[in-house]
Amino acid sequence: MQHFKYLIIGGGIAGTTAAETIRGKDPDGSIAIVSDEPYPLYSRVMLSKPSFLSGQDSSVNIFLKTPDWYETNHIALISGKSATALDVKTKTVTVSGEVFGYEKLLLALGAHVRMWTVPGADKKGVYYLRTLDEAKEIAAAMKTAKYAVVIGSSNVAFEAIEDLLFAGIGVTVIMLEKYFWEPMLDEEAGRIVEKALMDAGVKIMRQSEVKEVLGGENVEGVVTKNGEKIDCNMILCGIGVIFPKEWVKTAGINVNRGIKVNEYLETGVPDIWAAGDAAEYNDIVLAGQCMAGNWMSAREQGRVSGLNMAGARECFKTVSFYTGHGFGLNIAFGGDICLLPDRTTVARGSAESGSRTRLILHNGKIVGVDIVNRISELGTIVKLIENRVDVSAKQNELADPEFDLRQIFSSP
Repeated sequence: MQHFKYLIIGGGIAGTTAAETIRGKDPDGSIAIVSDEPYPLYSRVMLSKPSFLSGQDSSVNIFLKTPDWYETNHIALISGKSATALDVKTKTVTVSGEVFGYEKLLLALGAHVRMWTVPGADKKGVYYLRTLDEAKEIAAAMKTAKYAVVIGSSNVAFEAIEDLLFAGIGVTVIMLEKYFWEPMLDEEAGRIVEKALMDAGVKIMRQSEVKEVLGGENVEGVVTKNGEKIDCNMILCGIGVIFPKEWVKTAGINVNRGIKVNEYLETGVPDIWAAGDAAEYNDIVLAGQCMAGNWMSAREQGRVSGLNMAGARECFKTVSFYTGHGFGLNIAFGGDICLLPDRTTVARGSAESGSRTRLILHNGKIVGVDIVNRISELGTIVKLIENRVDVSAKQNELADPEFDLRQIFSSP
């Protein structure tokens, strides 16, 4: 049995950043990263970008680490294998049948795509976009496909639609939601996105669901539950993600939506931390349990967990945010955008104006935001969230799209 001082399950940005951070603090301790993919670290956010997926720029290199980097830093990369069991008493993890011992363990499991389960979803031509191999399959299919159906209104779906159109492929979006990106955007903002999609030639079927995928071995079309038939030769599913946490839960680690950790990213079990998409952490800015499925937060959680595994005592204290671009739109989300019953919203802008900011408030303080085409406001809003500024007396000004939010900091 191989034994490592630091064992990291997950080779994405959280796990790799943790390993890099640990090595900076502990030059001699043995480190191993277990990754279920056969590659060194790459930029997952680049997979859905036109420069990569549709080959607009052949010089794009999505790899962020080379095999030599792992060797130079004396980090063992155990690739193409998956963890399936954890024994917290013996401090061992089973990986594709092999047992590894650890002194300190990081669970940076990431997220897996939610599989589509309608009849015929196993046909050739049904694709998901989460991994490099899946992106390669889609890129190959785009060279010959004429018409595609996109399932869902996720961020990945939004970016992939632009890639498909660039390749000359017609697109129909079929979604359960009343409008695109519900509920992450409000309806006014969602309509801005939908107009941009439809102006580009995308057909949108709202509150609709596929009953069956048609074809023999290969996809030839779909039938919706209301009987409408749509011909296509490829389907891209973007219906959310799941977290591979059952084996973690079986080991006795506290699991809710994700792996529960405190502000130091520690689980309730000694010498075990969690970071990245699958970590449900104590957010000391927002005063609650949160999950942040984005690259920036995963990288920072990797850094903080790595420091703490190497003996530091640092809190994860970051207002999570991320941005997206497509169809001439700039879109951003920040903080906690869940519309809980005890929260209120204030909107700036409208669908008619082509720009919209929705502020989400709790007890007079901004806790989250979504933005379409008002991206310049993001930095100020993140600071308002981070500093827990009480804006309850400023709600009329907040609703005025011409009001400069920076003035709140100078108000008495």
